[in-house]
Amino acid sequence: MIDKVVLLDKAVTLGQVYGSKSDTVVYTQGVGLSARLRLEKLGFFTAAQDYAVDFYNELINERIDKENSEWRNDGRAGILWLDDLFEITRDEKYIKPIIDQADIFLNNSILDPNIQVEDQFFVSAILGRAFKHTNDDKYVQFIASHILESPLHKSNGIYIHSKIAPFTWGRGNGFATYGATEALKYIPDSTIKNEIISKHSFHISNLLKYQSPNGAWRQIIDDKNSYEELTSTCMIGYSIATGIKLGYLSETYMENLEKAWNFVDNNIENTGVVHESCTGTGSLESLNDYLIRKRENGFDNRGGSLAAWFLVSLYELEE
Repeated sequence: MIDKVVLLDKAVTLGQVYGSKSDTVVYTQGVGLSARLRLEKLGFFTAAQDYAVDFYNELINERIDKENSEWRNDGRAGILWLDDLFEITRDEKYIKPIIDQADIFLNNSILDPNIQVEDQFFVSAILGRAFKHTNDDKYVQFIASHILESPLHKSNGIYIHSKIAPFTWGRGNGFATYGATEALKYIPDSTIKNEIISKHSFHISNLLKYQSPNGAWRQIIDDKNSYEELTSTCMIGYSIATGIKLGYLSETYMENLEKAWNFVDNNIENTGVVHESCTGTGSLESLNDYLIRKRENGFDNRGGSLAAWFLVSLYELEE
């Protein structure tokens, strides 16, 4: 049973704490602002719109021109919240930076040749939103090829981190579920969409086999000796909640979703402090490097923002 009062209180706290950081343009902060804006769209005043408009003006007037050439893909995904701002204001000017960044993905060959699973989210988050506002099929084709042709998705249904790190990293699998979920929000009914649903459903159904008794997914998905980890649980939980809401995942997954909520709830304090959040992680050299990777316990942009997105999606499902 999900306590909606606790859920909403923690979602608002996380949105305010982690949706008010603009020092770096990166997904770990952009997702937090997205959650804060989505709460405002639901009718809960968070002052998100005013903050986001100021941030947009700062980006347009100086920061994009200065910083864009140095952004990595996680930075490009850091502006996804502009679509949430558009949803509130209906002002099309907020969409242009998203389309500009989507075209950089298409035209500049910026994806890592070692194929990092993180890019599945970054591609879908930006190109999906670009398609939403342009209806240009080139974005759908790029997203689809990136997801459907990924060599990282193994026959057991689980993703490895990259071609040079063949380890079943928890947050890596979260990124894969994010990528499919963000794609499925925007791709219209088609053979391509059905293929992505099939691949994504296969992934989710296999991930459920590895959910811990406490409701978590682990730092290494299929290693019972690895620690239960916050961000992967939030990302997979978000993807399940969104899939149920959009109708392509079964409502029988609600039990798994409630278990995930219980784990996340127990690892978020009322102040916004989070626990058991794997720190930033590129492709590592050995399995042990992942197993001993630092866990953040405190105020953590990554853990807090991803938890905020999960809680908002869960609240939307419960409404």
